[in-house]
Amino acid sequence: MKQDAPLTALGEWRRHGLLPIAAGIGYSTMAIQTYGIGPFVAPLEQTFGWSRSEVMLGLTISNTIGVLLNFAVGVLADRVGPRRVALGGVVVKAGAIAMLATATGTMLNWSLLWLLVAFGAVLAQANVWASAVASRFDKGRGLALAVTLSGSSFCAAIVPVLATWLIGAYGWRLALAGVAGIWLLVALPVVFLFFHGRQDEDRQARKTRPAEAEAPAALAVLPGVTIGEGLRMRAFWQLMVAAFAFAFYTMSIAPNLVPLMSEKGQTALVAAQLAALMGIVGIVARISAGFLLDHFSATILGTVVFTLPVIGCGLMLVDVPGYLVLALAVASFGITIGAEYDVVFYLVSRHFGLKSFASLMGALLTSGALGGATAPFIAGRLHDSSGGYDQMLMVLMVLMGAGAVAIATMGRPKHDWSLGH
Repeated sequence: MKQDAPLTALGEWRRHGLLPIAAGIGYSTMAIQTYGIGPFVAPLEQTFGWSRSEVMLGLTISNTIGVLLNFAVGVLADRVGPRRVALGGVVVKAGAIAMLATATGTMLNWSLLWLLVAFGAVLAQANVWASAVASRFDKGRGLALAVTLSGSSFCAAIVPVLATWLIGAYGWRLALAGVAGIWLLVALPVVFLFFHGRQDEDRQARKTRPAEAEAPAALAVLPGVTIGEGLRMRAFWQLMVAAFAFAFYTMSIAPNLVPLMSEKGQTALVAAQLAALMGIVGIVARISAGFLLDHFSATILGTVVFTLPVIGCGLMLVDVPGYLVLALAVASFGITIGAEYDVVFYLVSRHFGLKSFASLMGALLTSGALGGATAPFIAGRLHDSSGGYDQMLMVLMVLMGAGAVAIATMGRPKHDWSLGH
């Protein structure tokens, strides 16, 4: 077997340091729909006379498609390599976001446009990027995954302000096309040049071998359980609970944060700045969590990360929260949204190994997509029926508490799935 993985974390970074950065930039395209929709809520309501739940219907559709296809895309990435899937995801996702600018105001048209977004989203989902990075990093895997997944926080820090500025200057239609175009121009060249996983390298190498030498699959070089073995492990189902809770939380908070801040008395620009604060905190939290995962217990860190939103939602329930209280709440959201995926992806790689990493992670993302599919609609309905977001915040406190318990009771991995050197 080819000795590909360096012995130390520093060696891994010297050899493959551009890969997590490229993966993070590519993954940021996935997050546009989550963190970019908030500034467009009010313009869409004003243009078409839609309710909040009707605006958020697109996110529900996108996440519903994720429920159906996330697992299949994970299997595809394990079979053909993550590079092919990722390149398709960047192109399709950016193009679909731009197509939202053609909305006519009918629910059928809006739904069909979001179907295109959904297909791009499943191709650019996190497990595609993370599977390539995990295949190159072992000793420094926590930090490498953190850099990869910080793409969503990078998006959260930039898109709300960028979209708000573009809307004010050019209107919401050109703003959608502008955001999509900027992301495509930045992400596609970087992914094309620097995103290569070990699976992709093995697939290319097999093309040069005689047909009789092709029996071992690309998966054979990576340690870990099969899909069926992973599905039978208790830790997998505990992570399913946590994934559902986190996705429901994220898809309730992220797209509603700007209008939520506005209802708490902040101007549109200040609301966008607070939303950007969540992204900035998320980036710091993600990188910090990645470093900590390489040195401390992922179970303890995950329990803390899932508990923070309970405190943040409680702060939001104050009758008239001041700017400082809102900033602290948003910071707690940023820490969790920044660090949670680090923990889950790291736990999956250590509990189940890398042989079926993208597939099993795809199954967890399916659970997350189910939470994400129901969250925007439920959050919108709770807002429309109560006239505010307090009920939504209370639901999120319960769900994230359940996720914290699921992570806290996982226990240690049963096997050491470290990469061979």
